[in-house]
Amino acid sequence: MRWEPKLEGGDRGDARPLWQRLGWLVLIWVASVAALGAVAYLLRLWIA
Repeated sequence: MRWEPKLEGGDRGDARPLWQRLGWLVLIWVASVAALGAVAYLLRLWIA
């Protein structure tokens, strides 16, 4: 018995293109880095 992951709608041909998935990945990464930078900046202002 082999476990094979079944994604909902994985057998359909309307999956998002790779560039769109990578775009979302980059957008989320940039947003998280910006949020961390904002928190670090606020902490720096508060401590100094």
